[in-house]
Amino acid sequence: MKQVKMIAGKICLLCYLLFLYQTWQLCQYGGVRRHMPFLLLGIWLFFFFLVLRLIAGAHQKEKTRRSRTGWVIFCAELAVCLGATVYFGGRILQAGTSYQGALAWKLEELSKKRQVRLNHNNFFLDGAKGVLEDLDSSLGLPEELYVSGSYETTFDTLGNIQTIEAFLYGKNQEGETETFLISYDAGQSANMTVWLNGQSEESYDEEKRLEPMLKILEEAGRETPCESLVAAWNWERGEETYGISYAGRSAFTSYDSLIFLSGDADGDGEENVYDSSLLLDNGGEIVAYAMSLYIVGAEDAAPFYYLMEPEYRSQEELAAEHKQRQAETARESDTWTTDQSDGSMYYFYDDNLGWRLAVADAAAGSRFYRLEKTEDGGNTWEIASEDPFGGQLGVAAGLIFYDENFGIAGLAGASGSRASLYRTEDGGKTFTEIQLPMENVTELPDSAAAYGYTADDYDYVCMPEMEDGILTVRVVAESGETDGILFRSGDRGASWEWDG
Repeated sequence: MKQVKMIAGKICLLCYLLFLYQTWQLCQYGGVRRHMPFLLLGIWLFFFFLVLRLIAGAHQKEKTRRSRTGWVIFCAELAVCLGATVYFGGRILQAGTSYQGALAWKLEELSKKRQVRLNHNNFFLDGAKGVLEDLDSSLGLPEELYVSGSYETTFDTLGNIQTIEAFLYGKNQEGETETFLISYDAGQSANMTVWLNGQSEESYDEEKRLEPMLKILEEAGRETPCESLVAAWNWERGEETYGISYAGRSAFTSYDSLIFLSGDADGDGEENVYDSSLLLDNGGEIVAYAMSLYIVGAEDAAPFYYLMEPEYRSQEELAAEHKQRQAETARESDTWTTDQSDGSMYYFYDDNLGWRLAVADAAAGSRFYRLEKTEDGGNTWEIASEDPFGGQLGVAAGLIFYDENFGIAGLAGASGSRASLYRTEDGGKTFTEIQLPMENVTELPDSAAAYGYTADDYDYVCMPEMEDGILTVRVVAESGETDGILFRSGDRGASWEWDG
């Protein structure tokens, strides 16, 4: 019996270690079907040999005390058991935290994933309001909802909803943000899958409210029902899958397929009804809460757009807004920025003081610039210089100011093989071209011989760098090259020395 007791104890320990290892593997990597047989086997063997050991111990009649060797073996087994428990227990806990294992994702799913029955599953009968009613009855939605990205629903010819994809968010009664990631596929389940309280950095933009979509659907049902447009498509093309998409307020530059609806989408108590069809002929755009109705996957069929609370913005207004956004971007930058739409270049010394090289005229790839200055962060601009480059045409290569008065601007040729620098000491009112002592250069870069360059080929002056009050410029043969001739200035660019 003594031998049976000893062997059974050893096997119990091995079964316990097997159980810990398989439990950790399951928590770390998942795979219930793969690991469960080993877990069950380990548990069964553990209890079998534990009972066998207890029975053997009960029949053992020796009254002698445990030998010294026996105590050593017992302590070693106990140490192995405790060490394995601590080690694998720590790994299991790690797998359940910070998304480091399958257990963490399973816990996340249990805490945040919900299945909601879609009872209102016909779009023509219930619209999107029925979907929200089903969600609200199970989850309790915030009173005011916003959409991130877009709300998408597809349905068949009879209006039976096929899919739903949406990410909604809003504030609950305690003022905390709640989020709802919704997905539904009629081919997979009769339930909607909803993930709660995921990460969201969405701002509560009134243009992204969900309520206007419900009002659009309600008004469209009275004026131009989606069902009638779908029926027309179905008669023309045969059965298709259809969909709606809503992303809040959207902009349109053409009247094609626009359906204007009456209604107070923004909830201000007034209806903004659009009654002109000529304004877009002069440019600009119409901005409105909009929902599209389309045929899924049919690129040859233009969608219809239901619009409510339309607003016209002229080309001048759009241009002003664009320049304001460009100024905001420039304020946040540590260097100059270029407006890719017109080639203007911006530089801000601080949040209020800034300059821009505005394109006054353009021809054959080159531009004629004037320098404008702002002291209120880009809200208003005044002309600082009508001709900062002395009548020269080209492409702005850089603009930087080191204080309120001292700055340097670069002008490159359209081909990118020549560039000059111009400095100002009076805040941009007047500029003078920087003249570098190229005649003092007695040694060209190592790459000159390889490309066959002479001193005359080095005429692209790169924008300067300043360190400890010393300005450094590099003169290269072509734009984009790095191997060039260095010049330095210690008097703010008034004079230069070759850095031989």
